[in-house]
Amino acid sequence: MAYSEATFPELKTKYGILQDYQNLGFEFVQESKLSQRLQEDIDDGKAMPVVSEKAKSEFLLAPIFRELQRKNPNITLFSGISFNLKNDKFLQGTPDFMISARPRRANVEAPIFCMVEAKNGSIEEGFAQCAAEIYAARIFNQEMKEPYETIYGAVTNAYDWVFLKLEGNTVWIDKERFFLNELPKLMGILQYIVEQYKD
Repeated sequence: MAYSEATFPELKTKYGILQDYQNLGFEFVQESKLSQRLQEDIDDGKAMPVVSEKAKSEFLLAPIFRELQRKNPNITLFSGISFNLKNDKFLQGTPDFMISARPRRANVEAPIFCMVEAKNGSIEEGFAQCAAEIYAARIFNQEMKEPYETIYGAVTNAYDWVFLKLEGNTVWIDKERFFLNELPKLMGILQYIVEQYKD
């Protein structure tokens, strides 16, 4: 089985993971100043025929994460890399984006603190998949002696974003949505998440 096949009932049965909705408070996060490079990349991306998940990831999401990486050399961004837990056939697959709190790594290393899943259709279709990925990140961190208990996630169709947070045995899904046309706010939220994991 793969992350993409996860459902919340299965996550509850197998791992005791619950789901709930909550305002995660990101609307109060300070906006982040955008570089001219990012703004130009996003403008160029919007002009492209972004009709597939791959196109959205390449033209609209990758520039955002490159900007985040430039601002935070203490992290490593991974894209399209398999993330399979050795002792769990259910927690297998390839998240679209993963962020580690270790700089300049060639291979995935703990602690992983954020997973992002890109969807071409309904964002809601990605909630359980992202929940499985952030739970797997916690288990991976624990196995690597980096016991980060709170892990963030996001599901996006490149234009709308919904953030998730695994805390305890509950995956909290934010009641608020954030949008590409509010990019300074969106970058501010991602920066806020990064800052929770700085040494």
